[in-house]
Amino acid sequence: MVDQQVNREIEWVDIVDEHNEVIAQASRQQMRAQQLRHRATYIVVHNGMGQILVQKRTESKDFYPGWMDATAGGVVQSGENMLESARREAEEELGIAGVPFADHGLFYYQQADCRVWGGLFSCVSHGPFALQEEEVESVCWMTPQEIAAQCDSFTPDSIHALSLWMARNSEGEAPALCTRCSEVDASQPPLVSTPRPAEREAGDDADPVGSEQA
Repeated sequence: MVDQQVNREIEWVDIVDEHNEVIAQASRQQMRAQQLRHRATYIVVHNGMGQILVQKRTESKDFYPGWMDATAGGVVQSGENMLESARREAEEELGIAGVPFADHGLFYYQQADCRVWGGLFSCVSHGPFALQEEEVESVCWMTPQEIAAQCDSFTPDSIHALSLWMARNSEGEAPALCTRCSEVDASQPPLVSTPRPAEREAGDDADPVGSEQA
């Protein structure tokens, strides 16, 4: 009985290969300890007026505790698809529900402490926000320029995701917000820039910061 209860409390995640194919399941703790390749969602929450909702992570987080995040989101649980995970994370972390999500495709990111296939999303919200006290210490609005000026305080993967969102919504090539944070191992799988049509919602067209869409 005790073993069954403990098993239910473990957060299981899908472990994937270099092609984003599921090859195993592991506990979140094991994934972090062994730096296993997994999936995660990155949600750019903006107000349609050029500002990004930034989070301060709590000190109890198992990854970059106390750092700033340029995106919402988190680790995809075993059996979830990217959109399901993004909606769950946005509601759990910020209380965001019932708003359109724009799907901006997949990307691969790797640094010494992180190997992840990311699903990139965005949504427009003006709050009020209901913060998940275990995950989010505080939130504030910042412009991309303000984020870039403080990029050393932000989780590198969230800066990379925000840079990709800006580039994919720009007619030209948008500069990286932070060169250090946006460096990815060139020997690893390339970025996949095509959105997944099956997960796009009607009316959720990609757009730059400043638009009233996501």
